[in-house]
This record gives sequence, C-alpha cells and structure tokens, in this order.
Amino acid sequence: MRPMIRIFVLAAVAAGATAAFASETMTVNVPFGFETHGKAFPAGKYQVEFDSTENVLILLSKTDTRKCFMWIASPGDYSPKMARLSLKFDNEADGTHELHSIRLATWQTPVLDKRERHAAQPAVSITGGR
Repeated sequence: MRPMIRIFVLAAVAAGATAAFASETMTVNVPFGFETHGKAFPAGKYQVEFDSTENVLILLSKTDTRKCFMWIASPGDYSPKMARLSLKFDNEADGTHELHSIRLATWQTPVLDKRERHAAQPAVSITGGR
C-alpha cells in the first residue's frame, strides 16, 4: 500500500510542477511590416508566448522563423473584458511602424521604443489572436 501512495504523491507533484512551468501562446496576424530595436519584421503571422520559467515574452514570426525577439515581462493591467493579446505600434513619420509594447493576458513588456519624439504620432493597436 505504501508504494502505491508514493506513486500517487509523486504523480501529483509532477503534475503540479508541469502546470507551474506552463507557458501561454497565442497567434496574431500583423498586416504590415514593423521594426523593433533596429530589426525589421515582415507582415504576417506571429506567435507571442509567455515563458513563466524565465518571465519573458517571446515574439516569433511564423512567416520568417529566423525573426524572433525576447523581452523581460512584468505584471500588467488586465481584465476579462480585454483581449488576451495586444500589440501596440507607433506610426513613424516615414511610414514605418515601430513596436511600442506587447501584452499577453497579465504580462507585458516595458515600452520598447523609448527614443525621443518631436511630434505626437498616432498609435496602432492589434488585439486578439488564437
């Protein structure tokens, strides 16, 4: 009987550890090319993943799998009425888009494009995903 109880306890611990290190992943379509930290990303499908073991948000292009970026994430404002995934972009004067921030559920990046702006720029947001 004791060995059987140990097996159930070990199984419960293993299941709990797996859930603790789970990551959340969503996919979104970005209809325009954009830049972040000097890297150009093409228009297309992107996977956004939160890795709870490292507390990072990962952006991975499904169109060009060599295009990947990772940022440390912190807790952010989130309510059930909000989309689980939000990517915000700034429109630059030359027509390009600069990635401003990413939020996946309760985790968000810091402001990613902190350079000084001489004029207010309209923001573009993409929300949703699967």
